[in-house]
Amino acid sequence: MNVIKPLPIVKLTVDKTLMTYFMNGGVEQDLYASIWYIEGPKEKIIVDTGADAETIKGHGFPSEQIATPQEALAKVGLKPEDIDIVILTQMHLDHIEYARQFTNAKLIVQKSEYDFAMDPHPVQAALYVKDMYEDLNFETIEGDKEIAEGVKVLLTPGHTPGSQSVEVNTDKGTVVISGLCTVSDNFNPPPELGIPVITPGIHTQPMDAYDSLVRIKETADIVVALHDKEFAYKETIPW
Repeated sequence: MNVIKPLPIVKLTVDKTLMTYFMNGGVEQDLYASIWYIEGPKEKIIVDTGADAETIKGHGFPSEQIATPQEALAKVGLKPEDIDIVILTQMHLDHIEYARQFTNAKLIVQKSEYDFAMDPHPVQAALYVKDMYEDLNFETIEGDKEIAEGVKVLLTPGHTPGSQSVEVNTDKGTVVISGLCTVSDNFNPPPELGIPVITPGIHTQPMDAYDSLVRIKETADIVVALHDKEFAYKETIPW
């Protein structure tokens, strides 16, 4: 049966309000950009590629390299050239910088994300670095789609126009890797707020982002907030 193996690549530090819309300003939070290896399908599939700490520092966020893709994948007995499919939750730099290293992989993105990344609005343009991807050969899709047995992408826009989450069937239920930049607080707000989720602080459409988080939470037995340390250092998901 399918399991997910988190492979953290870089740690960065941000003001928490970037994750929780209008909340927790002045509170620092460490985030993790990871590769998520899906073990089980006949295809070798990863979600996202991580980024280089120096690149992230250049965009104003203190960062620390944890591993290169080669070092991370070696933990599961693989090399970048072994990967068949890379599902990109989005095309922000911390998710796509190492895409070139996966020379034999199909790179799957939403068409709406690809189109936006090629001509980003100034409000998010700093997070899209065309040199990382403009000459790569992507497979663009539109909406929800099964990628492999037990692995499906869900269009979950709002953080970016074409954010996509990854639904994985496991023997402990449905796991969804959030395609929006989230931490556990996004899915577990204080009860006194009276809302099921908190919109990410970085977004192109806050109401779409809210609705996408609700969809993820309703779909999943286990929600993986893809930037949260709680998940980056699990040996496997489910555990």
